[in-house]
Amino acid sequence: MKKLLLSFCLLLAGVVTSKAQGVAIGVRGGLNFSKETASGGGASISLDTRTSFLLGAYAKIMFTGKIGIQPELFYSALGGKSGSDTQKLNYVSIPVFFRYNITDNVHLLAGPQISILASAKNVVSGQPDEDIKDQLNSSDFSGVVGLGVDFGPFNAGVRYTAGLSNIAKDATSGYTLKNSAFQIVAGFKLFGK
Repeated sequence: MKKLLLSFCLLLAGVVTSKAQGVAIGVRGGLNFSKETASGGGASISLDTRTSFLLGAYAKIMFTGKIGIQPELFYSALGGKSGSDTQKLNYVSIPVFFRYNITDNVHLLAGPQISILASAKNVVSGQPDEDIKDQLNSSDFSGVVGLGVDFGPFNAGVRYTAGLSNIAKDATSGYTLKNSAFQIVAGFKLFGK
């Protein structure tokens, strides 16, 4: 399945870039202010915010001066806190954004994101870290919206990621757990238009 997905992505990238007017490749990093929301039995609770990071790369593929797509690949640290208890969930995330340039320097982004769980730990102050990866689904599907600015080879933006899938493995109990994050990102264009 992974090889088929990779082959499809490479084929899609080849077709898309052959029709594109401008292509740029760059690196991106930023801060995540993430939360987890748990619900079940008619109640819902939201854990406190965990501040962490994201780091990766992006491609900007413009079809016209205004419309394009922006796929990205990054490592993202998410999770939430409750008192001295912190859930540290680390993902490899692949968003594919529709990009609309409002002006030459300001753009909107919106699109889906698939994230693959790399590691998951429950950390309680003064105790050994507990591996909880087997309690969570291996993937998370989200929707993302954002606003960004470009200035020369530099770019920056803000985004909101809303988890759409239940990351808790035991869905039969009616318990759901979803990720969300507010992100502040900055990037540098390595080459391209």
